[in-house]
Amino acid sequence: MRISKIVVAVVAAASLGLLAGCGGGSGGTDSGSSSASAADTQKAQAAQQKVDAAKAVPGTDDLGPAIDVSSLKGKTIYSIPIDSKAEFYQAGEAAMKIVAEKAGVGFVTFPSDGTQTSYQQGIAQAINAKAGAVLLNGPLPSTLGPQIDDATKAGIPVIPLHLSDKDTPPVTGLKYEAFAPFNEAAHLMTLAAIGAGKGTPVHALVIQASETGPSKGMVDTIQKALTDEGPAGSDATVINVAVPQWSQQIQSQVQSALLKNPNINAVLPIYDSMALYAAPGIQQAAGGREVPIYTFNGTPSILKMVEDGTVAMDVAENPDWVAYVNIDVAFRAMLGAPPVAAESGPVRVIDKSNVAETGNPPESGKGFGDTYSGAFLKLWGLG
Repeated sequence: MRISKIVVAVVAAASLGLLAGCGGGSGGTDSGSSSASAADTQKAQAAQQKVDAAKAVPGTDDLGPAIDVSSLKGKTIYSIPIDSKAEFYQAGEAAMKIVAEKAGVGFVTFPSDGTQTSYQQGIAQAINAKAGAVLLNGPLPSTLGPQIDDATKAGIPVIPLHLSDKDTPPVTGLKYEAFAPFNEAAHLMTLAAIGAGKGTPVHALVIQASETGPSKGMVDTIQKALTDEGPAGSDATVINVAVPQWSQQIQSQVQSALLKNPNINAVLPIYDSMALYAAPGIQQAAGGREVPIYTFNGTPSILKMVEDGTVAMDVAENPDWVAYVNIDVAFRAMLGAPPVAAESGPVRVIDKSNVAETGNPPESGKGFGDTYSGAFLKLWGLG
C-alpha cells in the first residue's frame, strides 16, 4: 500500500464472523477441469509450481554491500506516513523505530492525517529539527516538490518508501528509494488463480485503486499473466475504487460485477484490505458457488481470513523485514554510500498450507523466519 495509498480498515469481530461464510476458500474455479486441454492443464501445473516455490521462507543471501553505521549514532530520522492512524502504517512505523534505535539513531513519526498540508508540515518540522533523513512513507514526491527542494538544500535526503515497483527506476531527482515487489505479487496472485483452475479459463475480477502508484503496473501484470500463462479464454474484468471509497463501494461493485458476469471465478484485489469488502459482495452475489480471493500485502486481519477460508491466498510482505530495508536505504543515504539497486523486501505466498506460521492469530512480521534481523545487523557492523 505503500508508497501506494493503502488504507487498512479495522474490522470488528462480528464482521469477521459474517465474512467467514463467504465463498472464497482455498478451492479453485468451479468450471470443471475435465474440459481442460492438455496444454492448458500444463499451464496450470506450471503456474502452481511457481506459486508453491514462493511459499518458502525467503533467504538473506543478497542484502547489498556492508556499511559502517557507527557515525550515525545520535542522528534522527523523520518519517511521514500517508496516514499515521492506519493499521498498515502504524505497524511499519513502529518496526522502523525499533530498527533505527538498534543503531542508536532516533526515529520520529510525524502525525500525518492524510492531507497534503500535514505532509508539508512534516517536512518543515524535519528540516527545523535538522533530521538526518526524511522518509515519505506513502506521500507522493511529485506533490511535494518545493518541500523536497527545501530539504535537499538543507542537506537532508528525502527517501520515498514502498512507492515504486522494484523493476522501475527511482523517482526522478531522488537518488535513494526503497522499492516494493508490487508486480511480482500481482504475478503470483494471478498464477495462484490459474493453478487453482487446473486448466480451465480464469475469468478474474480485478479490483484496483487507480490513484495509487503501483495500481497500473499491477493490473497490467495480471492481464499479461492471464494472456501469456493462463488457459485459453482467460480474461479480466477491472473495476476501480478510490481508497476513500473502499468501505462504501467495493462490496456493491463486486456484487454487481458477479451478477452481471456469472463466469467470474476469481477475485483479485490488488491490496488485501480490499478483501474486507469484496468478501461480502461475493457472498451476496455468488453464495452458491466458489469464487476465491487472491490478494497482496499480508495484513494480519486478512491473514486471519486466509486462516478461516474467506481468502484463498495472500502474497504477504513482512513489515518488519520491510522496515530493515527502509532503514538500510536511509542509512546509506545519510552516509552518502551508493544505493543498492532495486532494494526491496521479499514476499511469501501464504495460504491454508502455511498460514499457521504467521501466528495464532496471525501477527505482523511472523512467518518469514528469524535470520534476516541478524543479517542486517551484521551488514551494518552491529552484529
